[in-house]
Amino acid sequence: MQLKRDNVNLYDQFLKYSYTELKELFDKAQTKEEQDFYMNMANLVLQREQRRVIKEIPV
Repeated sequence: MQLKRDNVNLYDQFLKYSYTELKELFDKAQTKEEQDFYMNMANLVLQREQRRVIKEIPV
């Protein structure tokens, strides 16, 4: 199966979303599966931010 969607990169699209935006999408989700998806994406955003903060803290 070849993935080609008008040169849209899903990861690049994901990076554009903030935690707040993903939480809003979660709140508007119509199914449990959709809620799980948005919550997982929000958690990835939080993890990315945690890694950034941890790198800034001198040990």
